[in-house]
Amino acid sequence: MIDLSSNHQERIEKRLEPVTFILSKGLMITYVSRESNLVERLIEKHGSELRHFEDIIAFATLMIYTHYINGLKEIKKQIDQLDAAARKTTENNELFNLADTERDMVYLDHTLKDQNLTVNHLMERKEFLDKLDNESLVYDIKLRQKFANKLVTIYRDLLETIGGLFSDMMDNNLNHLMKYLDSAALVVAVPSLIAGLWGINTGGLPGKDNTIGTILVFGLAVLVGILTAVYLSKKDFSKTK
Repeated sequence: MIDLSSNHQERIEKRLEPVTFILSKGLMITYVSRESNLVERLIEKHGSELRHFEDIIAFATLMIYTHYINGLKEIKKQIDQLDAAARKTTENNELFNLADTERDMVYLDHTLKDQNLTVNHLMERKEFLDKLDNESLVYDIKLRQKFANKLVTIYRDLLETIGGLFSDMMDNNLNHLMKYLDSAALVVAVPSLIAGLWGINTGGLPGKDNTIGTILVFGLAVLVGILTAVYLSKKDFSKTK
């Protein structure tokens, strides 16, 4: 099995600690990593209930799933922060945090799926259950196992939704930017058209022989540009006929 340490400063992959039980008649060998405190915490919390080797394995399994549930609750806080950030900003830091959280969930998802095979096999062994003789403990193990797996599924779906929200927010911001740029280009284009028409080197244009013709054309171009800008600022482009 794989335990999850309580060191929240490390990444998930560094918090995963292998736990191995080798059981034979009259002997059980327990292997844990050097940094693990599972055995110490197991004795401290359930020492008075450890009568058989099967009790040690069962209570250790219960504690391991409890560690996963606690770790998932910490990730839920990160998911809530990402959800709030996705509604306000699309900064790179938040996107990096989203990627890191999704990465953690992938590790937890695959680890728990692999662990389910071991635990399910253990809970189906009649010899183990008979020696354990503790139906309430077996029920608690299965309940926490199911709860941990359910949390992983829910949180991965939430992260997928938040990722979609980030994408939608970026698309929306890009649409607003393009709308602004298109409007600015149109505001500049209309006065440019007027100035271009009066710049044609042909006869018959109004104000050709007027000493203030240039000022009048310039004033007309500015006025039309202002009217165009006012019209575009008040028009709701989201409405369709």
